[in-house]
Order: sequence, then C-alpha cells, then structure tokens
Amino acid sequence: MKKITTKLSHYLAHSGLLWRNTGVLPKVAQGYFKTLILRQNVLRTLELTLTPDCNLTCQMCYASKIKKENTLLLTPADYGRLMEDARKLGAFSVILTGGEPTLRPDFFEIVSVLRPQKTMLALVTNATTISEEKLLKMKKSGIRVIHFSLDHYEPETNDAIRTFKGHFHHVENLTRIAKKIGMEICISVVISHNNLETMKKMVALAQERQIGVVFSLACPTGRWSNAREYLLTQEEWRIVDQYMIDHPFIRSDWTINFSMKKECPGGREKVCITPYGEVTGCGMNYISFGNIREESLETIWKRTCQWSQFKKRSEQCLIALDEEYLEEYLLPVAGEETLPLRIEKHPRHPMERS
Repeated sequence: MKKITTKLSHYLAHSGLLWRNTGVLPKVAQGYFKTLILRQNVLRTLELTLTPDCNLTCQMCYASKIKKENTLLLTPADYGRLMEDARKLGAFSVILTGGEPTLRPDFFEIVSVLRPQKTMLALVTNATTISEEKLLKMKKSGIRVIHFSLDHYEPETNDAIRTFKGHFHHVENLTRIAKKIGMEICISVVISHNNLETMKKMVALAQERQIGVVFSLACPTGRWSNAREYLLTQEEWRIVDQYMIDHPFIRSDWTINFSMKKECPGGREKVCITPYGEVTGCGMNYISFGNIREESLETIWKRTCQWSQFKKRSEQCLIALDEEYLEEYLLPVAGEETLPLRIEKHPRHPMERS
C-alpha cells in the first residue's frame, strides 16, 4: 500500500503540467494503455541535442566530445520529419538541449516544426543568452517548461562552476519573470559524490522559490570521462532515492515512465538525437544505434528496444550507477576523442545491425 501511495504522490505532483497542455493528453493516454495493458514499448520522449556549441566551459559538461568537424547539423526540415516519425511511435515530449541550444540562429524555426501545440516542449539552458524579451518569445513559440542549470545555493560558488560571473542572479531574475508570464520553471541540479548536503539545500531553495527540481546524476562522460571519483556510491544513491520518495515534486529521468516503475527509460521510452542525427539511449549515453539520415527513426528505435542493456530495464541509472554497464559498455568508449561511437564498433560488445 505504501508503494502505491508513493507512486500516486509522485505522479500527482507532476500531472498539473499535462492538464495545462491538453493537446498531449491523447498521446499520454495511448502511451499508458499500450504499455500497461498491451505490454508494448512506446516512445515517450525525444531529447534533441541541437548543437555541440556552448558559451560556457563547465567542469562537468557531458557534451564536450560530440562536435564533429566538417559534418552538417540537422536542419529544421530534418527535425520536422523526425517529429512526425516520433509521433507515430507515441512521442509527445521533446527536450531541447545542447551544448547551449539557444545559440542556434534557427532555434525558433526548429521549435515551430515540433508541433508545439501537441507537444510538451522543455528547454534545458544555462540561461546566459536569454533576456526578458527572448523569454516572452519562447512562451509565444510554445515552449512551456524551462530547466535552468544551477549548481550551488551560494552565488559565488555557482558562478565559478558555471564559469560565468552573475549566473546565479541572472537565473533568479529570469525565474521571477518566467513565473510571472506563466511558464513552468525547474532548476537542473547535478548530484555527485559528497554533494548531498548541497543537493538538500538546492531542493530547499527550489521550494522557497516555488519551482521544480530536476536531478541528473554524475556520470563518466564528457569532461568527466575518466573521473569516477564524482560518481555516487551505492549508499549515497540509497539516500538520494529515499530523498526523492520523500520529496515527490523532484523530477528525474527514471521516475516518470509509462510503466509506472522506477527504471531507466533509455532506448525504449526515450531516445536522444545528436546534432548530426545519431540516435542514443540518452544525451549522456554515448553509444549510437544508427543515424536518422541513413535509416528511419522507427528502424533504429526497434533496434534499441531489443538491445540487452535497454531490455533489462535497470532500476538504476545505467550510466551513473549500473556497474556492469559502466565497466563493460560506457567506460571502454569514454576515452574516444569524438562521440558517440556506433554500437557495431564497440571494443567489447559490438552488435551487428539488424
């Protein structure tokens, strides 16, 4: 009974956004029906890494190795076709990320082809390029949710981590404006080894501001490729997990699934598309299963759904906590100069194309 109550508390805490965006409700209902009743895989979320470029040099950046020289970025037309394909597979949610996604000159053109009236659009941004005027334009374009990256409750410490003086206060100011115009605001917080007290104070800050919190776990990718000292221990994870149960308004990748279970959604309910069209399980899991310029999204998604590591539905974040995955799959490719690496080229576990 306690488990059921906990799940209901969590889902109720996040259901308000759906009711404020009724255009997505048919897809949501269909997703739950196909998952829970028909026992089918349903794609829920597209994570679109719009650009590898960023104007900051944060120490924990996971996207520092995705830039490919002499390779064209996906175009707005590419994203329009991708969105239509994703909707056929069930997707109603899109996360725009980077690099810093707002650096793309055609950012609003891309937003316009993502069916914003029938899509839950969320932007993950460091906030530094955003003014009040741009915030208003984002609201009008159909972006309903913004995740502002914030790393510490002390302004000076946060600004040092983000390598941008005044970052903390800029986020605070934008948060006030965004709330005033009716946007949903969250702070995106990286949880790493020995920073659980910071985590709690960041949650308290969010509660005081009456905004949401999204947890991302430290993982060995990007600038932290070989930095295992930042990963949570299993004991720390138990504390974080219980803390999220006690604070159901906290969001994360692994807690809002059609399955209504705590499990990694990568490769099944969620996929990430790199700026060049590579398809991965999530934005920090740098193993690719194909490119949408070469194959349909449906073909690639069916491949990811059948991969052993996604099929096992890990109760822990694969790239941050799953020891087998870290040792056998992620760390062997972490040293590559450019990522993601195609699965058929994996040094330990290559998979033939199906």
